[in-house]
Amino acid sequence: LDRRCATPWRQMSSPPGMSFRVAVAVAVAAAWKGAAATAECAVRGAAGGETCDAATPLREAPAMLQRRSSVQLSAAAEMGPCCRPFSKWPDVDRNVTCGDCMALVLAKPYDSRCDKYCESFGHVCALAAEDFDNHCKVKHMVPCDKPITGTVDILCKCRLPGATHCDAPSAPTRPPPPHTSPPHTGSRIKVVGRRVLVHGKPIHLKGVAWNPVPKGGKHPANINFAAFVERDAKLLARAGVNAVRTYEPITDLAVLDVLWAHGIWVMNGVYNWGGAPVENVIGKVNAVKHHPAILMWTIGNEWNYNGLYVGMAYWTVVDRLREVAKVIKKHDGEHPVACIYGGIGGLGDASAHMPEVDAWGMNVYNGLSFGSLFGDYANMIKKPLFIGEYGSDAYNALTGEEDQSAQAKATKALSEEIRRHSTVTGGVCFGGFLFELADEWWKDGEGSPSVHDVGGIAPGGGPYPDMTFNEEWWGIVDIERKPRKAFWALQSVAVPSASDESAAEESTAEEFDVEESIAE
Repeated sequence: LDRRCATPWRQMSSPPGMSFRVAVAVAVAAAWKGAAATAECAVRGAAGGETCDAATPLREAPAMLQRRSSVQLSAAAEMGPCCRPFSKWPDVDRNVTCGDCMALVLAKPYDSRCDKYCESFGHVCALAAEDFDNHCKVKHMVPCDKPITGTVDILCKCRLPGATHCDAPSAPTRPPPPHTSPPHTGSRIKVVGRRVLVHGKPIHLKGVAWNPVPKGGKHPANINFAAFVERDAKLLARAGVNAVRTYEPITDLAVLDVLWAHGIWVMNGVYNWGGAPVENVIGKVNAVKHHPAILMWTIGNEWNYNGLYVGMAYWTVVDRLREVAKVIKKHDGEHPVACIYGGIGGLGDASAHMPEVDAWGMNVYNGLSFGSLFGDYANMIKKPLFIGEYGSDAYNALTGEEDQSAQAKATKALSEEIRRHSTVTGGVCFGGFLFELADEWWKDGEGSPSVHDVGGIAPGGGPYPDMTFNEEWWGIVDIERKPRKAFWALQSVAVPSASDESAAEESTAEEFDVEESIAE
């Protein structure tokens, strides 16, 4: 239900005659039809026996627009996890896990076969491979039911039976598009291979997601770019940030003026809700397309899991976003169009059927590393890549308290990993957007938008250290704009340049001294 009901599932009970699974299904169906209030009532009814009026009027459907909407959360809330937590996997070799339900496991107990390994703890094999140098890098893949010989450990991807949502549906029987669109040829901003060039030079985005909603407010009704831009732009510039990503479009030229004065690009989100007509993007694009702060237009936000929040089928969303991209390009030939996907599963199929998309973003939450993500993308797609969302929230569900040090550790590690893979220095990624600048207090559906609530969901994979998404604690500054340790951690990560040879090298293993940075 778009995660507005954040009470952990395990704490909820069902009334007589109605399972919680059924209640969620009813709620999701209601939300897809636009009856958001009825949907919320269905979930509350599952917990407390409430009787829901099917005629309950629509009240808060627009709140479904702004979403971090991570793969893990969408899957957990709507369809269940893809696999059990890695702590429950047997015989993991040297604790090497790769995210996306894949781990390095001992081969001998399972006849060197991944199908037997996965079956040993109630899963099915989705991929089998020989590893490279005891890491997550795939040397070569083999069928799940074939032994991988000559090695003591193997890479196995295991999925829960029936978790079909974890992979994209098979491509439809229709033929692929007969042609691909030419590369973007705008005079100022160009897409050339994997790189995004500005005036002929490659750019790397050290970005942050920006969605300023005040204390007591809700999204999207109370989002207020104009009220926050002066203060937030100074914070962003202080952290060395050079780009923001939005979930609602900025159409106020004065807001863009302030951001641009601080050296900040904008990835302007112009189509995230499938209930809006395609033609709605025209006014949003035309309003600001001539402003120098606009870098790209973004469409969709993990649409492969949310169906653009109205229950569209996967390939229906593909067709819709193709239409949107075509309309954007008809009215603006100077800026690329980027599409933001959830994770990487099935992205190759989507990209093959969406030639109008110039660059791809991926939202990824997987502990302290992106694992094999960059290599997997490089082998699949030749267009520019950026990380649409990443990071860690500041609340630790394991200890029941704020944990700024853990958030700072994840911010530092993940931002440095993106930097090491920058297209500026020959890598595959032209930047990323840390989620997010400031806390938003409206997100816990069980709480109050005037209270800093701690509700969260633990789907079995997600942010460091607790694998729990505590929705109201993601800011690197709090709602009053007081910096957390993660702010200084992000500040410490440099933007790579073509002349910086060290940017392509592995970072040192030194611990980041947050207290020293704050003192400085």
